[in-house]
Amino acid sequence: MDNIIFEKIWQDQNLIELKISANSEYVSAYQSCYIQDKNLEEIAEKLCYFVENYTVDCYLEFGKKEGSYTPAFSMYLLPANMSGHVKIEVDIEIADNDTRSHRCCFYIKSELGLIEKLGIALKDLITDQEGSKVSLC
Repeated sequence: MDNIIFEKIWQDQNLIELKISANSEYVSAYQSCYIQDKNLEEIAEKLCYFVENYTVDCYLEFGKKEGSYTPAFSMYLLPANMSGHVKIEVDIEIADNDTRSHRCCFYIKSELGLIEKLGIALKDLITDQEGSKVSLC
């Protein structure tokens, strides 16, 4: 079953380390990334906004994909179809070299209600304890 799982590994003041796992019919991959709590809250709000405005695509980035930064993760939500189904393109950085050149991109299938649930849960993850997990389904 398609899913995206966010696990809070560590937090120090406003910086959070997340382990992000994504699974589809064809691919399973994971990565760790660092994000400021305010950025995670903005992403959570954008997910909820997407649910209300599902005819417009939505791009979300955890970290920065270019430059001298820690690994980054992104989600590109395509507009929902008439049944409320959404394809999410996930882009997971494979941190196995210094050039940041290895990435894994694939689709996760979901629906609007699950995306809304994820947005709410990501906001709660900010204050949850280390080891807490939230997922798309």
